[in-house]
Formats: sequence, structure tokens, C-alpha cells
Amino acid sequence: MNPSQVYDPDLHKAGSAAARGRCSHHEADGPATGRCEGAAVVSFQDDEGRWQSGCALALQELVENGTIEPLGQGA
Repeated sequence: MNPSQVYDPDLHKAGSAAARGRCSHHEADGPATGRCEGAAVVSFQDDEGRWQSGCALALQELVENGTIEPLGQGA
């Protein structure tokens, strides 16, 4: 399970969707579509240790499938 925290733009690569406050989880393959809420609410580390961002829907999905810790559960 990967760590997560409340969205922090300073954790993300400058110029990236995540640094701009967008959901990099849903935008990984292009512009976010479907039910993505767009605005980032969570920052989390992916399996390669890079910081990603997620909208509220991404947060719910990633916690439910055990990919990231629920907010407030990390160190």
C-alpha cells in the first residue's frame, strides 16, 4: 500500500498535471474523461515512488482497491 496525503502541489514535477492541481491518475493517458472530477484532492506515491495526484473519485477508487492508504493513515 502506497502513502498518501492531502494534495500538495510542491510534491509534483513542475509543469505536470499534478503540479497544476489536476488529477494525474485519470489524466495518465490523456485528458481526464468520464467521471473524473478534475481537481486534485490527494497526493500519493505510485509503485515507482513518484508522486501522483487524484480527484475525489480517484482517492475512493485507489483506497478501495488497496493501492494507497486512506488520507490521514500515513506517517
